[in-house]
Amino acid sequence: MAALIRKDAWKLSAISTWEPTLLWYAKAVGEMSSRPATDPSSWRFQGGVHGYNKNADPFATTGALPKQSVQKKFWNKCQHGTWFFLPWHRMYLGFFEQIVRAAVVKLGGPADWTLPYWNYSDSSNANARILPPAFRQQKLPDGSPNPLFEIEGVNILRAPGINAGNAALIPPDDVSLSNCLTESFFSPETDITVGDLGFGGPATGPNHDAQVFGQKSVENAPHNAIHVDVGGEWTQGAKTLRGWMINPDTAALDPIFWLHHANIDRLWSVWNGISPSNANPTGAVNVGGRKISWATSVKFAFHNAAGVAVTMKPSQVLNTRTGPFAYDYDVTSSPLVAHAIAAVAASTRRTMTPQPRSEMVGASSRKVTLTGSAQTTTFTIQEPSGPAKARGKAALAPLLGKTYLHIENVVSKQSHATYEVYVNLPEKPDAAAYQEHYAGAMHLFGVRHASRRSEQHAGSGLNFSLDITELARALRAKNAWDDKKIRVTFAPRGAAGEPGRAIPEHDPIKIGRVSIYRA
Repeated sequence: MAALIRKDAWKLSAISTWEPTLLWYAKAVGEMSSRPATDPSSWRFQGGVHGYNKNADPFATTGALPKQSVQKKFWNKCQHGTWFFLPWHRMYLGFFEQIVRAAVVKLGGPADWTLPYWNYSDSSNANARILPPAFRQQKLPDGSPNPLFEIEGVNILRAPGINAGNAALIPPDDVSLSNCLTESFFSPETDITVGDLGFGGPATGPNHDAQVFGQKSVENAPHNAIHVDVGGEWTQGAKTLRGWMINPDTAALDPIFWLHHANIDRLWSVWNGISPSNANPTGAVNVGGRKISWATSVKFAFHNAAGVAVTMKPSQVLNTRTGPFAYDYDVTSSPLVAHAIAAVAASTRRTMTPQPRSEMVGASSRKVTLTGSAQTTTFTIQEPSGPAKARGKAALAPLLGKTYLHIENVVSKQSHATYEVYVNLPEKPDAAAYQEHYAGAMHLFGVRHASRRSEQHAGSGLNFSLDITELARALRAKNAWDDKKIRVTFAPRGAAGEPGRAIPEHDPIKIGRVSIYRA
C-alpha cells in the first residue's frame, strides 16, 4: 500500500479555512468526544493515554472512567525527558490517526484521511506561528459548535490571544530549528545528564515524568516551548488559569496537540534526512545497571482503531513509509540555510556519540526563587582539576573544550512561567545586551509532575543543560567574562515577549543549583 501523506495545516488553510481535511478532523473530534471515556477510541480515553489526573480533568463529573487496571496499563504513559520521547509519540500518533480515520469514514468521509501538522517554524509563512484558523472558529460551516474550539460545551482553554491569532505569544526563538536540526547525533551513548544530550534526548529507561533537557533536543524546543506558549498561564481576578496544552494531563484534550506532535514527528524525519550520519540508535546503553536497547528492549501498549490492545517497539516505527502506519509528509527537506546543512552533512559522528566527561568548575551556593521578577545568582569558577584540565593547560581549557550552564532541580507546585537565562548581563541592560548575553530559555512543560514524588522519581524537578561554549567565547572576546564573578540572570518573559520586565506575581519556581561545567 502506498504511503498516505500528512499535509501542512496552513497550506490547507490557504485553500479554505474549512478545507475538507480540517473539516473532517473537526467532525471526527466531535464524534469521538461523544463516546464514553471507557471506550478506547474515545477522545477522553486517548487523552488519558498521554496523561491523566482527576484534579485537572475538565470533564471529571462526566461519566465513568475506565477501570483502574485499564488506567494502570494504558494511561499516563507519555514518554518525556528520554530517548523514547520520539518513538513513543510516533506510535501514539499512528494509532490515534487510525482511530480518527475510522471516525471520518463512519461519518461519510474519505478512507485516505490523514492527520495534518502545524508547521510553526515555516519562515516563508508570515502566519506560521498563529494557530491555524480552523482552531480559532467558534462555529462549523453549518453553524454548529466547532469541536476544535469547544468540546461538549466546554471551551478549550488556551493562552489569551492564541485564539485571536496573536503571533507575538509564540516568539521566533521558541520555534527556531537552528539548535535541534544542527545536532549531529540522536543520543549520547551513556546515561549522562550534563552536556550534549542529542536530538532525541538522553538515554534512559522508560520515563513518564520529564527530568532533564538538552539544549539541542527537539523536545526542548520547539516541543516544550509550544506546549507552554499555547497553553499559557494567566490571572483572572484572584484566580490563576492555565490552558490545557501546558499540562501533560490535559494537553492531548486540545485538538491542536495532535498537529503539534505531527510536526515534531515530521522534524524527526527531517533530521534523519539531513545526513546519513543522522541515524537512529542501534546499540544499547547501561542505565542503572541494566542494558537497554532503544530499538528493541521496551514494548509500549496502545489500542488500535478496532479497540484491540496492541504493543509496539521503537524498531517497528523507524521507517514511516513502510512501517505499520504507512505515511509520509508533504515536506521533509531541511529549512536550514545551505551552509548550515552542509556543516551537519559533513559530520562523521555516530548515532550514539561518546561525550567527553564534564567537570563542574563552579556553582551557586544558594537556591534561586522566581516569583515574577528577574533574579541573579553569582559564583566563582575554579580552575579545572579533572577531565576538563586533561584537554590542555588550565588557561586554555575554556578555549579548547566545551562550556555548559547546568540549571538543576527546578521545581514548582503550580507555575509554568517561562524564564529566559542570561550570563553576565549588565545591571542596566538594553535590548542589545539581552540579545548578546542570552543563553536560552526554561520552558517548564511538565514541571508539576517532575516536582511530585512518585514511585519512579524523587520529585527533584526539571534540569536544563545549556551549551554556552560560543556565548562564553564571545563574552571573553569583549572582556565581559570574569571567572571570579559569573552572573546568571533569570528574567521573566513578559506577555509581549519583552525580556526583563516583571510579570504578575506567581507561585514560586525554585532552582536548586546553577553551575558551570567544562568538558
